[in-house]
Amino acid sequence: MRRLVLGLDTSNYTTSVAVTDTDTKEILADERILLTVRPGEKGLRQSDALYQHWNNLPVLLERVLPLYGKELAAFAASEKPRAQEGSYMPVFTAGVNAARMLAAQSGMPLYLCSHQEGHIRAAAYGNVVDPDEGGPMLCAHLSGGTLELVLRGADGSAEIAGGTKDISYGQLLDRMGVDLGYPFPAGKSIDDLAAGYAPEGLKNPFSRVFTQKTYLNLSGLETQLKSADFTKSISKETVAYFAMERIAESFCAIADEALAQTGVKTLLVTGGVACSRFLRQYCKDKNYVFGDARLCSDNAVGVSLFGGAQCR
Repeated sequence: MRRLVLGLDTSNYTTSVAVTDTDTKEILADERILLTVRPGEKGLRQSDALYQHWNNLPVLLERVLPLYGKELAAFAASEKPRAQEGSYMPVFTAGVNAARMLAAQSGMPLYLCSHQEGHIRAAAYGNVVDPDEGGPMLCAHLSGGTLELVLRGADGSAEIAGGTKDISYGQLLDRMGVDLGYPFPAGKSIDDLAAGYAPEGLKNPFSRVFTQKTYLNLSGLETQLKSADFTKSISKETVAYFAMERIAESFCAIADEALAQTGVKTLLVTGGVACSRFLRQYCKDKNYVFGDARLCSDNAVGVSLFGGAQCR
């Protein structure tokens, strides 16, 4: 009989449930519902997100429990954003409490991890890097609210090795996209514009992002984007392309420095921004490993895989 793990992740913008096999690591279910953001708004309050999670969880669980409930050996949930003391966001209590109820009713064990650990394990799935091989891993977590370079220890600990000093790539792209008239989250819309555009010899009108070793500041680029004339002198495609170019080159600058400082050979890249076609193409000759695009965005697959690793 198979031994399966049901994982839950309730992040700021997605309710996710996944089921994986503890022995084969096969992904049997990957169900998600994006949270709803009102038109024109640039995010969700925690209370609004929490309310939506509690409405979404029964829908997702009704899809997977009838199929896999009798073979479950454990449950797993993400309980906080990062594997660091004091890390906390109310939205994660929805997934944790739902998992606690399921575990209590069934008598099965419950394993808790960070949302970031779930991202890392999902991105590593089917890749050359292995979170359980014992050595340190250098990971880039690029998502809606996070821009971090993380040195992950063999024990699952996470030490911040670089990132942003102000806002994240995801925040910059979402704000920019909403200003351009796209619905939130707007990162994919900006990436689609940039990936399908050829600059034809035009010079990038935006200054380079300020970087210092493994850290950067994006406020300067955000100020320039807000002052750009989107409707008259610069097309949306041009703005998107050159903004993504500055983002990609700044990422390479801090990522290469982090690889040199830590001595780790490979950088694992995950998070919603890691789905960017533009970024992946720009970094194609670098020693970076991008996770499968579907498994880079918020999901519960990595959380479920974490639970399976504890069962073995």
